[in-house]
Amino acid sequence: MTFIADPALRPIAHKVDEGIPLSKEDGLALLRTQDLHTLGSMAQRAKERKSGRKVFYVLNRYINSTNVCYAGCKFCSFARGEKEAGAVRMPADEVLAKALETGSNFNQVHIVGGHDPRQLSLDYWLPLMRRFKATLPHVQLSLFTAAEIDYLARRHRLSYEEILRDLRAAGLDNINGGGAEIFSERFRKLVCPNKVDTANWLRIHEVAHRAGVASNATMLYGTVETHEERIEHMIALRESQDCSPGYNAFIPLAFHPDGNELNDCGWTTGLDDIRVFATARLMLHNFDHIKAYWMIQGLKVCQVALQFGADDMDGTHGSTDEERIYHSAGTQSGQYVDDREFRRLIEEAGYVPVRRNSTYEEFPFDWTPAAEAASA
Repeated sequence: MTFIADPALRPIAHKVDEGIPLSKEDGLALLRTQDLHTLGSMAQRAKERKSGRKVFYVLNRYINSTNVCYAGCKFCSFARGEKEAGAVRMPADEVLAKALETGSNFNQVHIVGGHDPRQLSLDYWLPLMRRFKATLPHVQLSLFTAAEIDYLARRHRLSYEEILRDLRAAGLDNINGGGAEIFSERFRKLVCPNKVDTANWLRIHEVAHRAGVASNATMLYGTVETHEERIEHMIALRESQDCSPGYNAFIPLAFHPDGNELNDCGWTTGLDDIRVFATARLMLHNFDHIKAYWMIQGLKVCQVALQFGADDMDGTHGSTDEERIYHSAGTQSGQYVDDREFRRLIEEAGYVPVRRNSTYEEFPFDWTPAAEAASA
């Protein structure tokens, strides 16, 4: 790079080019810089070293199977008590039927729920997962968060190794990255004291990787966390990936303030969003993918994020109103994006759209199960 306006970025650019992991001080400089041109250029080059000109998306079905939850996280607008107005708890037959409404031309079922004392049970999930695999064998199951798995393990008095062995045998392909929030003891005591702690969140993902289950990782930003805590969170994930590889993507989750106890924090800004994407791409050198989740930041910010290190725009989500977590908190994004729109936005940003599944196996954009069966 011939011109760098912010002198603090010059040694960081050298480290990135040499493949040297960035320090906490480097990460703070990235989050705070006003030199967005250099920041974006560094992140874009790092992205292209990972995935070239490719930007990924998935045809998927997103379902929130229950919003009954007793974790009591202060940032949450989604959770309800069992007898509270608006509580939703889907029977297993309904969850499967919701997925089948989409047809069969999709590659991922993405399901998350709450800490529901009735639904979050192996007696509910193991038979349902087997039914999914029998009915939609080409579809990968991206289920649960580490917080839900911790709850399952404690409920059934099983070790993480035992619970993940059972879930893997029933068809689990990928663990969703939620529940990470911010890996800070101060933050978790204040905001989500009843949720799995940092050490066990990381341990669950590492055990999953060793059991052959991939995963994603997230970070919730824009509440009461500090910049230092954001960078420490990324470094913890980087070290976890070194310890037990298996994370596919990192997903920055911008806080949405409507209807929760942290509403005074307000909305993140577009500048904060793109700084987080770029910083994540540069800090997490051992993560292959940084995902711009369009339902959170919106399609326009996510398209810009492709110039700041992101290489994935998530999925179509099916065609009905099933995402409730961010819609409860005020997101203005819709529920569904046609895959043709993904391809248009990606191409307009100068990249090549690539259809994937949960574990980033690539598919032709017009792939169907019937076409695959005919060619077999």
